[in-house]
Amino acid sequence: MKINGIEIDFSKLLSKDELLEEIKYYASDRGLSQIREKYNEEFGNELIWNYPISDGVNAGTTIVAVKEGFLSLPYNEMDETEYELFNLKIANLLDENELTQFIDNWKRYSEDLLNALGDMLNIVKIK
Repeated sequence: MKINGIEIDFSKLLSKDELLEEIKYYASDRGLSQIREKYNEEFGNELIWNYPISDGVNAGTTIVAVKEGFLSLPYNEMDETEYELFNLKIANLLDENELTQFIDNWKRYSEDLLNALGDMLNIVKIK
């Protein structure tokens, strides 16, 4: 299977449980640094994505490729040295519906932001 054109052998990824065990003491974005290095070395990509849009419950989530699929690590807090602080109690594998919702929300968010930025640019040009 390919992600962004990169062939991924999912059997070489950490399992959900292995990943959660590895970051349980440093449940933060910074705690993922060794996983980023490992994945980047193996696949040429970190296979970790930040999704900074609220789902109505959490401020955002970090998505990590794991053997079983894609793990959502939700966060509501940030720290200046640890960055996003994950709530591991509600970490879950993303299903088709959740991924579809993420895509739809991102499209709405990015289209709204691009339109607003374009309008701002036009206003600044006029002033």
